[in-house]
Amino acid sequence: MNNNHHSDSPTILLRVTDGSFHMHRAFNDFQQASQSAEAYAGAGFSVAMMSATGRFLMRFDTRRQRVAV
Repeated sequence: MNNNHHSDSPTILLRVTDGSFHMHRAFNDFQQASQSAEAYAGAGFSVAMMSATGRFLMRFDTRRQRVAV
């Protein structure tokens, strides 16, 4: 018996949070996921990058930009 089941689950998950809520984004490309994580961090969010199996890969901390008034 041949079982050719292929999972369509994403390879990289981002958990994006601002402390009061969180959302998940899924990517099939590591480079694209990394660029998106850096963009979210640059916008003031904390981001955790995980594999599709839930294994923690890396964290991107917030990098809020200062604005002169």
